[in-house]
Amino acid sequence: MHAAIERNSWRVPPEDIVQVADPRTKNQPGDMEEELVVSEPEEGRNWMSIILSLLVISAVISGIVSAIYTLGYVDELLYWSGKRMSLIEALRGELTPQKLEPSWVTSDHFMFQADDGGLSVYTVSTDTVSHLVSNHTITQLNVKWTQASADLKYVLLRHNIKREFKNTFLALYTVFDVKNDHHIPVRLRGTPKVLQSKLRTAMWCGNTTTLIVVAEDNNIYFLPSPTEQSADIRLTDTGEDGLIYHGVSDWLYQEDIVEEGKNSLWCSADGSMLLYATYNDTGVRNFRYPILETPNSGGDFPHSTSVPYPTPGTENPTAELWLTNLSDPGAPPIMLKPPQIFVDKTTNRSSSARRKLIFEKIYSLHGYREYYLTSANWVNESNDTVAAVWLNRPQNVSIISICTAPEWSCIESHAERAAENGWVSIKGHPVFSADGFSFLLLSRIQAGDSGRYTHIKHVTLSEEQRISVLSHGRYHVTQILAWDYINNMVYYLGTEPKNAGQRHLYVVKNTPENRSNSSPLTKASPQCITCGAVKLKYENCTHFTAYLPPPPYTKGVSRYIIVCEGPGLPIAGVHTWSNHTLVLANLFSSRPTLAPKLASLALPLIKTVHVPLSHGAGRAAAQLHLPPSWREELRDAAFPVLVEVNGIPGKPLVSTKFSIDWGTYMSSQFDVVYIKVDVVDEGSKFVNTRTDGFQIQDYISVIKSLLETFKFLDQTRIAVWGKGYGGYVTTMILSSQHHIVKCGIAIAPVTDWLYYNSAFTERLLGLPSENYKEFVEADAVQRCKHIEPDSLFLIHGMADISVPYIHSLSLAKALTNQGILFRYQSYSDEGHELSGVLEHLYLSMENYLSSCLSLDKNEQVTQ
Repeated sequence: MHAAIERNSWRVPPEDIVQVADPRTKNQPGDMEEELVVSEPEEGRNWMSIILSLLVISAVISGIVSAIYTLGYVDELLYWSGKRMSLIEALRGELTPQKLEPSWVTSDHFMFQADDGGLSVYTVSTDTVSHLVSNHTITQLNVKWTQASADLKYVLLRHNIKREFKNTFLALYTVFDVKNDHHIPVRLRGTPKVLQSKLRTAMWCGNTTTLIVVAEDNNIYFLPSPTEQSADIRLTDTGEDGLIYHGVSDWLYQEDIVEEGKNSLWCSADGSMLLYATYNDTGVRNFRYPILETPNSGGDFPHSTSVPYPTPGTENPTAELWLTNLSDPGAPPIMLKPPQIFVDKTTNRSSSARRKLIFEKIYSLHGYREYYLTSANWVNESNDTVAAVWLNRPQNVSIISICTAPEWSCIESHAERAAENGWVSIKGHPVFSADGFSFLLLSRIQAGDSGRYTHIKHVTLSEEQRISVLSHGRYHVTQILAWDYINNMVYYLGTEPKNAGQRHLYVVKNTPENRSNSSPLTKASPQCITCGAVKLKYENCTHFTAYLPPPPYTKGVSRYIIVCEGPGLPIAGVHTWSNHTLVLANLFSSRPTLAPKLASLALPLIKTVHVPLSHGAGRAAAQLHLPPSWREELRDAAFPVLVEVNGIPGKPLVSTKFSIDWGTYMSSQFDVVYIKVDVVDEGSKFVNTRTDGFQIQDYISVIKSLLETFKFLDQTRIAVWGKGYGGYVTTMILSSQHHIVKCGIAIAPVTDWLYYNSAFTERLLGLPSENYKEFVEADAVQRCKHIEPDSLFLIHGMADISVPYIHSLSLAKALTNQGILFRYQSYSDEGHELSGVLEHLYLSMENYLSSCLSLDKNEQVTQ
């Protein structure tokens, strides 16, 4: 705590021995030498002196304590208990729940990782939990992902992962035979028996025990049996590493188009048909970066590698949707043609001529010449209908198409259009009714004068298309979980209007106007199931997720799983649909194991607030991590401030979900008020518009507002940091002429938008040839001359393929040319996450901030 006194400086002094001479013994005037005479005092007067002394001491101590309380300076040990967190504790992950992702296997079985570390299954029909895979198997292989076959005879295990792109990796897969307690390595034909095949992905196909895998060569293989893997069948043969991808997305789609963790493979329910996407990067420009993994002494120079990296205005990867019949895998696959509006009408030209014409007219016809394939899936179990969602390159129109057999041409059934000068958000795949003639989707809805909010639309596919809105209010629906068309219930996750960072489970009961699922749904008031978390027996919970059983439904949803994700430690329970009561508590919980560890630490107090924006168009969210020594009565204390700005449009940073991160450590160890800030209020009329793309002034106004509201924030010691887009925000804040912050740390900042990926940049800024002025105004390199000397710490990984290192080099060169001193640190062979050097990274940031903000490390913790 940086207040008027030093940490731990107020202590009762040790007892001193004081000798007092008797006043009756004095030197006589004529004496030449001083003589110390100690006389026996009268017993009564001696006791009186002691009593008076004690009274005086007591009065002094009482006065000091009263003054300290009055002024607000009280030793921190009176306020907090437990030891300060160390950096190793924050990074090691031992304080964070490490559960495997649970999932429904069928509508009757829910698989999850039990508290003992093994895999268990909850059965709906019997309300019982049974054991499936032991903890020994999970830990022995260091399993990171699981999927059970529909009959629960086998469990597919992913392990030994080597990550490549954001969602692409090479991994080993093992099939666990539940009955025989036996491991079966997934191995393609030609792989030596002592080795396993490195795969990009693997999954069970529908409700069968056949496997679909994508190999290292980007081709798809079909394994009819998990136990007889020598009979694998190759379904594609044009895959090529770095150029053509079957069943898994390329770099650009993973970075900004495809939902995180999703493959581009969709099996029919009976496992007889396979739908997959193909991505072709042949015409995409490449970005090269150096590799220094094995430095040679006197040998060859380090080599380099490349990745296809489309930038604004250059050629994008192409995406196609294909269908193959697994009952006849030798038959040629069928291409599902996109809607006519996307079809190139110059098919009689040469490929190069067509490409040139496309780029000359890239935004003609509202940019429909080029498109993204955002999602696809089967509509029902008849295997004759597929729904595919397409997005034009400017990302202002999204088209939902229906593709039917036998021609498999995709016909436009519904279009979502963005507001003027804006873009359409990609939020999941449409949820279809049982008959396939209507669906639910998320869409931006104007709520009077209060702004635009994300809500649920119900769209019927009749000749006269009818649309109704199910949810309503000044909050946002973040995900549609299930449409129980038997009980006419729609379950979804959404924010809470009054409390920033919260997420709750909602349900809306709607009855069709007639018995058909495709008829319009009547309006009803949504019910927030988890807003009364205490009634549901979830303590310290404001951030929830839920798992609903998959269709088809014969009797509707009878049980579902609620998981409290924070701010307390995660805990899950089983609930009934009729009145949403808890029927099975503590299905799994992290509290018994982690709560004692957390109780021994001095952790920050978290406070989440809304902050009105200065222009009146919405509000920001801020989350303050108040250090352990903070109390409201410390009116004159001044705590250093560290602001994180890593939120990006569409992906908020502020959340009440449980987390232990570097910010927790900084607040606990250094008495820093750590603040996370989101300036994009999704209710604002400017959300998803290019005028809202870079609201740097909003960040500055929010910081000013927080300083005015919370007087314990030290206005002379404020730092800001961010990575990627957050690094860009950090650089722009330092480049502003307000100089409200003292210093900043920019990790892999986007500094020149002409060198960033096409999908994200064109969404916010458009095409350079048409909006060059916006590109110049958003260029951090052009504005760096306003950065104060010694106020910027620039960090970048040289193998970063999300934000190429050329961004930091361009900024460093411009700062050097301006004569501005700054600190620069690079990491060879490290990507955007800097996962191999995290401890060194955070120690470097800590060292820099200790100097900038005059931080004192707590002596209680040693590393």
